[in-house]
Amino acid sequence: MDSTGFFKILECKYYTFVGISVSYLFTVTIIALYFYLFKNINIIKHIKIDKVKITIIIFLIINIIACVLSPYLKKYNLFVGVGRGEGLITISLYTITFLFVTLFGKFKKEYIYFFSISSILFNSIAILQFVGFNPLNIFQGGLGIHNASFMGTIGNVNFISAYFSIVLTISTAAFIFLDDNKKYKVIHLVSILMGWIIFQVINVNGGRLAFLITITIFAPFIILKSERFSRLLKVMSTLMVAYFINLTINPEYHYALGKVGLYFKFDWMSLTFITLSIIFLLLAYALSKCEFDYVKKKNIIIFYVLIIGLVFLVIIGIYVYDFTPRYKLIYEVHELLHGNLNDDYGTYRMFLWKRSVTLIQDYPLLGTGPDTFTPRFMDKYTQDIVKLDGKISINDTAANVYLTMCINIGIAGLITYITFLVILIRKIFKNYNVYSLVILSGVICYMVHDLVSLWAVIVTPIFWITMALFYISVINYNKKEGKEE
Repeated sequence: MDSTGFFKILECKYYTFVGISVSYLFTVTIIALYFYLFKNINIIKHIKIDKVKITIIIFLIINIIACVLSPYLKKYNLFVGVGRGEGLITISLYTITFLFVTLFGKFKKEYIYFFSISSILFNSIAILQFVGFNPLNIFQGGLGIHNASFMGTIGNVNFISAYFSIVLTISTAAFIFLDDNKKYKVIHLVSILMGWIIFQVINVNGGRLAFLITITIFAPFIILKSERFSRLLKVMSTLMVAYFINLTINPEYHYALGKVGLYFKFDWMSLTFITLSIIFLLLAYALSKCEFDYVKKKNIIIFYVLIIGLVFLVIIGIYVYDFTPRYKLIYEVHELLHGNLNDDYGTYRMFLWKRSVTLIQDYPLLGTGPDTFTPRFMDKYTQDIVKLDGKISINDTAANVYLTMCINIGIAGLITYITFLVILIRKIFKNYNVYSLVILSGVICYMVHDLVSLWAVIVTPIFWITMALFYISVINYNKKEGKEE
């Protein structure tokens, strides 16, 4: 077991994922054979293969070819993978499970509630760890109580952030877009409240970026309709309460002692957040008394033009104003805009990205096989790592899914994957309904999070299932009424 216990957790999750996936695929196959042999019903002949399925099959084939032709195949087990267990077996199970769900699954709106329920269960365990308990005894030696690396049942804070990018986004979108009864609204709000308390604790900027871009993308569909705008304000009120709770509890982890200390306080910042919460609630109530619906194509286009213009002005402002290192993130963006690609920027990511780009040139078309980033990077840049860190550390990802994918399965694999995502998302334009919109929010948020993250079997299977649910939500639901066909 390594010093942190992370890889032991990863190994456990890997075998659990493989077991569940294989059991699902085997069960569906047996059921199909039963109907064919004993009921004389050929399920397969009713299967429709569209562009989404064709593209994902091509993606799987590229992974297989890249694995077979890999120069590392004789030296490493590429079926399991070299770094994170993202080898050919894992990729195959992702894609085949997606195909099975889209071929044989049928969407039910109750699935959306499961995301919020999952979030609540996870957050309940994390909050218990947060106040000093470890109910499932997952992390040993003080880990997982409340530190910078481990929380909940997932572990690494970046993976928790990736998980939140799906479940909290869907909880928020469900609360805003769906006309549910109060019981379900409460479930979504509880998920949001608990999730944002924990999200402040893990403090991952990649998650903040993903949430910000996603809410910007969906903003026209929310703000241009009074009822949705009012619900958004209620969500904002809930977020202010989450910030208030975190500031009031005021946790601090003591690494030397291996435990968390809670230092309760109530200052002007706490008062500010609780005041903002009340203001947002009052505005939500006032807006609920109004009725307007400007969600039309022309208005949405105008809204996006204004957003792009605002983003452009912000970029100009960051470029012109000389920020001090005190404002770390904005300062780094300012420096990047001026061409300063310091290795330390982006929490070590710039170091990885600059060198990863050069690796693509060696095997541009098909890469070197699934999950081969580790030997590629370490063989070439071990000395650079020592110069930067003062010691050797294993780098098994580019901290960018798309860049890592390009190294592993080449430009052909990356283009196929992006094409798959584009074709998948385009389906909502042909058959729009609010359930699809809600699930799409989680898909997009995770896709954005992938710009600064990595795949691992702890969270990525949830993403693939979410994409499959999005697909069948579009197929199974009527365009205007949002009812099952």
